[in-house]
Amino acid sequence: MLKSLFAKSTASSVPPLTKEDVRKDYSEQPSFTNLLPWREYDSENQVFLLEDGKGIGALFEIEPVGVEAKTEDYILEIQDKLQATITETIPEDNIAPWTLQFFVQDELSVRTLTDQIREYAHPRAVDTPYTKHFLKVMDEHLRQVGQPNGLFHDEVVTGGRWQGKRRKVRMCLYRYFPENYKSDYDRDVRELGRIRKRLMTQFTGIGVKTRVAGGKELYEWMLRWLNPKPVLTKGDCEELLKAAPYPGDTDLAYGYDLAEQLSLSRPSSDAEKGIWYFDGMPHTAISVQALRRVPKNGVFTAERSAGEHTFAMFDRMPEGTVMSMSIEIKPRDQVLNHLGRIMRSAVGDNAEAELAQQEAKTAQHELAKNNTLYPVYISFLTRADNIEKLDDAVSVIESLLLSNNLQPIAENQDLLKQDMYIRSLPMKFDSLMVQKKQRRSRLVFSRHIASLLPVYGRSKGTDHPGLSYFNRGGEPLLVDPFNKYDRKKNAHALIIGPTGAGKSATLVDAVMKITAVHRPRIFIVEAGDSFGLLGEYMIKHGLTVNQISVTPSADISLPPFTNAMKLLDLSEDEIVTDEYGEEVDIEDEDEDRDYLGEMELAARVMITGGEKKEDDLLHRADRLVIRKAIYRAAQTVKDAGRDHVLTEDVVKAMRHTEDLDHNRTARAIEMADAMELYCSGIEGKLFNRPGTEWPDVDITIFDMGILAREGYEDKLTVAYMSLMNHVHALVEREQHEGRPTLMLTDEGHIITKNAILAPYIIKIVKMWRKLGAWFWIATQNLADFPDDSRRMLTMLEWWICLVMERDEVNQISRFKDLTKEQEAKLLAARKSDRQYTEGVILTDILDPLFRAIPPAIALSLAMTEQHEKAERREIMQETGCDRVGAAEIVAEKIKEARRKHSLEATNA
Repeated sequence: MLKSLFAKSTASSVPPLTKEDVRKDYSEQPSFTNLLPWREYDSENQVFLLEDGKGIGALFEIEPVGVEAKTEDYILEIQDKLQATITETIPEDNIAPWTLQFFVQDELSVRTLTDQIREYAHPRAVDTPYTKHFLKVMDEHLRQVGQPNGLFHDEVVTGGRWQGKRRKVRMCLYRYFPENYKSDYDRDVRELGRIRKRLMTQFTGIGVKTRVAGGKELYEWMLRWLNPKPVLTKGDCEELLKAAPYPGDTDLAYGYDLAEQLSLSRPSSDAEKGIWYFDGMPHTAISVQALRRVPKNGVFTAERSAGEHTFAMFDRMPEGTVMSMSIEIKPRDQVLNHLGRIMRSAVGDNAEAELAQQEAKTAQHELAKNNTLYPVYISFLTRADNIEKLDDAVSVIESLLLSNNLQPIAENQDLLKQDMYIRSLPMKFDSLMVQKKQRRSRLVFSRHIASLLPVYGRSKGTDHPGLSYFNRGGEPLLVDPFNKYDRKKNAHALIIGPTGAGKSATLVDAVMKITAVHRPRIFIVEAGDSFGLLGEYMIKHGLTVNQISVTPSADISLPPFTNAMKLLDLSEDEIVTDEYGEEVDIEDEDEDRDYLGEMELAARVMITGGEKKEDDLLHRADRLVIRKAIYRAAQTVKDAGRDHVLTEDVVKAMRHTEDLDHNRTARAIEMADAMELYCSGIEGKLFNRPGTEWPDVDITIFDMGILAREGYEDKLTVAYMSLMNHVHALVEREQHEGRPTLMLTDEGHIITKNAILAPYIIKIVKMWRKLGAWFWIATQNLADFPDDSRRMLTMLEWWICLVMERDEVNQISRFKDLTKEQEAKLLAARKSDRQYTEGVILTDILDPLFRAIPPAIALSLAMTEQHEKAERREIMQETGCDRVGAAEIVAEKIKEARRKHSLEATNA
């Protein structure tokens, strides 16, 4: 046995290994990471050291300027500034020219918004049961919004699928040095820093936001790119980032190489087809050979109308596509020399020579006008699940390029696809090397480059997720009225939503989000139980809610003269001073509160029934009688040892006017008789009883009930005044606790019909900014707002205008000066039933067009139509659940319908 084991090999045995065999087995296979350009990141100087050990670069994240519905003049101005930025900011260098790169791609990482909201939420809110629940709701909603094949097909605006995503625009500025160049790292870094600063300043002046990105940002970008379907995390790139996070900028191991951290599985390639495989997914490059015509401004990323639809070219790109654009800042003298060589070589009488001569002369003339020529290389890098789908994606891209006057190199004619894919990566395009070997760059005028840059886009708000919407491209659009950096004056708001525009759902959604982020104390004034279901939902998830509805049997008291006792600090002579004129100084927030003037207004509403023509008949002498009656009523109540001035006390004081002559006494008695109507019946129950302390809760919902009916307008006005008085008292009392207060009035047109109310609201609300309280009023339209409301509406900085027709836009113009761009945006907003509602946010510093797509539960809680109530009732009877449970079941049905769309699109 042993002998056979150690016997010599026979002829048929496997020959022994030779040294050459061993060498081959241990030889190093070609490394993909050796093709990647990033060696390490210098966090102190915010620069990347490149593969040659001398080259350096910087990475930026860019937020394009929103150009939706902007005029052509506005866009041309942006083009001019971009051209100047390119030609004047980056210096020319004959030895080591700078390269400026831009990248555009849609990342399906919209779910990161949940983490953004969590990090942004105020400490008093973030760990509460409601906020934790809401974050789960948002995470599930965002998962659906970003699902494969989109949330829905947008037939109304874009004509394509709509999917939640983040359109990421990145920029690289870098350069390589020749082999014999004696580099000085510190000097080179300082120069890069100076150029970087100038570049960012120039972009900011254009309206393009820029941020320096570091090693972490490049790592996460490239890890997703080079590991699109990681086996380790079952294809989830976000989970891969959690499993293999960025190692940091310090305390790195000896021999650390940034590029080696980025590819977690071995890529492969098919040289014949020009394809790279990452995680088994085929990737390829489509190169742009030439511009067929002068490009339109923002050709890649700006919205443009095509037939019945409005969309950006990049919206139609296949999922996972990246646009790469490399611009070499080549010195002008080298370009002129190149043109001179063309002219010298273009000899002869043939048409081609004449055309070459003519084009070269034209280029020289343009250069003389500072329209510089730069070598530019543009490519589109795309991927798919398999070769067949990749071929389809390539066909789509080529078709889009041709239809936008960009000539791609035909797939079957491009022999360098594999190589150009690598050279299109960030900071990899080495102009000297590429021009020497492939000659892929094309000279393009700087004015045309300015049109090609992917910095024309859609608004994304301020990045503060107090209120979260989307834009038409599916990117989160974030604003926060409560954030002082998002406003110029205040967070007071007007929300306008015509019938059918989705106002109720938008308001419910806003209350849910603001509550989750800021946990303000909220007072909601409504008509028709639009928020009752929301209140019950909030109770279920840990908030305290007080729901009040004005009915004949309800035990509610709203005394309008609750502050009368404070007048006793004044002398009777002081009350004669007319400090409460019709013109109220909106800007004077430090003015002392005029309690007497407020109560005078309430009395005037009672006397005149809220009729403006009746109020106009009141003389100054009548107003003095009213003021003295309120003051004397307070004196009488104090003398009687009571604490509250009631309406009947003011009536009695008005009847006893011994110091008046006969005619004025008769007038006083006439006014007292009118006020006495508020001392009995339901009016007496509401306005002629001492007020009771309401519980201090998170949300108070006040349903106007019978007061919203026709014929009750004056009672409604007095009740609203009393309610504002109650809110102000609480705000004043709790002003030092740091918790904001929001008073939201729905169906505001019912209340503001009364012109007397506007100055009252101004007087109260103008003091709220310093007290941390905000006034929001929502309405179906502005037609019922009297012209006297202009000054009140002017005080509100935030106007959230849902989709509306021309007549409604004209109504806005009655109260607010609109620019042409703002008017165009308002008219451009659309609604697609069961999909979305668009609108425009107008503030002193913002005017984005947004798309409201609330979570399913917000839609369900806002359903107030008869058939929607009937559906909930049927669910309650079938399941035995309560109203909130029925609403949650309806929300599940909405989510299921959304899932069904995605499945149908996948199988199509």
